[in-house]
Amino acid sequence: MTQRSVEPRLVEHLEITPQVAPKNHPVGSDFLLKTVIENLNDGVIVMDLHACVLHANSRLAKLVRCSASEMIGFPAYDFLSLIEGWSFFGLPPDGSLPSASCEWREGQLRRQDGRQFWAEVNSTLLYDDDGNPIATLITVMDITERKWLEEYLRLMESVVVNANEMVMISQVEENIDPLELRINYVNDAFLKVTGYRAADVIGRSAELLIGPKTDREELDRIRTALKNHESAKAELIFHRQDESYFWADMNTVPIRNEHGQVTHFVSVMREVTERKHTEEQLRRNAFHDPLTGLPNRLLFTERLTEVISRSRNQENNLFAVLFLDLDRFKVINDSLGHLIGDQLLIAIARRLEVCVKRSDLVARLGGDEFTILLDNILDEAATHQVAERIHLELSRPFNLNGHEVFTTVSIGIALSSTDFEFTEDMLRGADIAMYRAKALGKACHEVFDTEMHNQAMLQMQLENDLRRAVEREEFVVYYQPIVSLITGRLAGFEALVRWMHPERGLISPGDFIPIAEETGLILPMGKLILREACRQLSEWQRLYPKHRRLSMSVNLSSRQFSQRGTIDLLRDVLQETGLSPAFLKLEITETAIMENTESAMDTLLQLKSMGIQLSVDDFGTGYSSLGYLYRFPMDILKIDRSFISRVDTDGEKLELVRTIITLAWNLGMDVVAEGVETTKQLAQLKMLKCEYGQGYLFSKPMSPADTTIFLTQANPLEHVAQSFPSSPE
Repeated sequence: MTQRSVEPRLVEHLEITPQVAPKNHPVGSDFLLKTVIENLNDGVIVMDLHACVLHANSRLAKLVRCSASEMIGFPAYDFLSLIEGWSFFGLPPDGSLPSASCEWREGQLRRQDGRQFWAEVNSTLLYDDDGNPIATLITVMDITERKWLEEYLRLMESVVVNANEMVMISQVEENIDPLELRINYVNDAFLKVTGYRAADVIGRSAELLIGPKTDREELDRIRTALKNHESAKAELIFHRQDESYFWADMNTVPIRNEHGQVTHFVSVMREVTERKHTEEQLRRNAFHDPLTGLPNRLLFTERLTEVISRSRNQENNLFAVLFLDLDRFKVINDSLGHLIGDQLLIAIARRLEVCVKRSDLVARLGGDEFTILLDNILDEAATHQVAERIHLELSRPFNLNGHEVFTTVSIGIALSSTDFEFTEDMLRGADIAMYRAKALGKACHEVFDTEMHNQAMLQMQLENDLRRAVEREEFVVYYQPIVSLITGRLAGFEALVRWMHPERGLISPGDFIPIAEETGLILPMGKLILREACRQLSEWQRLYPKHRRLSMSVNLSSRQFSQRGTIDLLRDVLQETGLSPAFLKLEITETAIMENTESAMDTLLQLKSMGIQLSVDDFGTGYSSLGYLYRFPMDILKIDRSFISRVDTDGEKLELVRTIITLAWNLGMDVVAEGVETTKQLAQLKMLKCEYGQGYLFSKPMSPADTTIFLTQANPLEHVAQSFPSSPE
């Protein structure tokens, strides 16, 4: 760094003097001027025409990180230079005199240590009295902070402009509703989502986004928060320029100036329409049945809970729950397929909806069960009217894929006047009443009462006891004789189950078999009966050789018949007990056979191949379809006791029995008449040439011990011997 000589006349005029005036020296204009220059916020430097420093104030010295005295006499560009060059210091790059008396420029300067800062530089030529340039005055303003701020604002603006979120800025005005403040900025995302142009929005208020679906309560909450200069968050429905709506997640915050005054509100909004639609769909899936579109159990119970809670404060508010269950839906589903079954459920849902008011609620609980909540009804008669309307509506046939389908429904009604405390209690009451309606013949409706509840509690207790009875093997097999009506001899037995309850004693099958069927307990119970009956007959055949040709008839329930392991179970039992299959007769109801004809045929053929005889039980009480008798390999037909009980008094019953027996002959089947109780009935059956009979006339069902005594008697059927041409022996 080479120091250059300084012209004396310039030094005389520009040499730095102390800032404090000498003692007894009047303050002159030169002193004041130099003091002002020294205290300026801008850096000041004076150079001769060769860029040699003549004067620099302390602010400039601070900017270049060098003392002013160290700069005097040295070229200015040794301490400070523009990044692009140093022409600003008075001399053009070619060394010629400046062409302009004043020049201004912004740029980055480099200090002597190489560090850079932004500066605003003003360069002015100084002239002597003759107008000749004698020096250059340069002022340097550090604008680094401003440049950083401008860059920051530029970056922020770029972020806002290109953001996916909508941004809206409103300017605060006194005594103006925050929602009515004028908008002075929106970004591109805002315009894209709303469909407006910037010219349509700037100067208007945010109310242009508000439409008929916008939540007014939420708007009031936002208005209150902004009036208090607080942030506000909300999810709102806004409306586009074309009046279509969209959901937006909005966050509005107040912007304050350096004095803490709120000057603007900035709202950042993100469209969440798709998420809202997804949430709504998820909610609908959670609260609605996917097949019929009806409310499901969850939504129904929520609504019922609300109604029950409300009724506690409104004494005169009467409402009711209807519990509906389709009759024989399983038969329709199995015979026509699940697709038709689903279509039937959908069609029923639509018909149920037209049977009630818009304020009522129709729901599907699952399967073929529906519920209806009737709110604000006048009296109990109103529920009966609705039930009758439903019966009438469902009595019309359904045309489903070319199939004409008929169905009925059993309805249970629970009234709020019964004073149910909980939602579950009212639903249970309606369910109990529905089962009562089903037991009374289906296609009807019943109203729940306390007696039904008591019976249901007894039924539940019986079910619990039945489960324990299976575990403890509390069942006993009784045996009722089957007699040849031609010879009067004993032909075999039917195994009948009895329950020896530890507290209630002997319980009739009619009281527990339906429960066992419904709960599935019939399966373990059926195994027990089958194994014991086969074991017992095998033992009797061994002990009493004269009875070695006796057969054992065992009932096979619908569940057992459709069970996959039934064939294997029969093989195991026969092998275990040593009983020949020829002496086992399985009694199967019409219903069990017809519930699934394809699998039934396969099962029946397997049983026949094992040598087991097959019997149609309770013929005439089920489907009464004579056609299936030709198709299935059955050996025996048992006429239900309801026909036999009136065969000696009712001519029509007599002819019907005659027809059944004739049909059985033609098919090569034996016939067993159940429920023979009088000698007149016996005489009629013999006249009709019925082969076998069973009933109290011959014997009641007997315990194993009594049956053993029966077999040891010389003539166990002596009391009816006169009805036959020869002795039973």
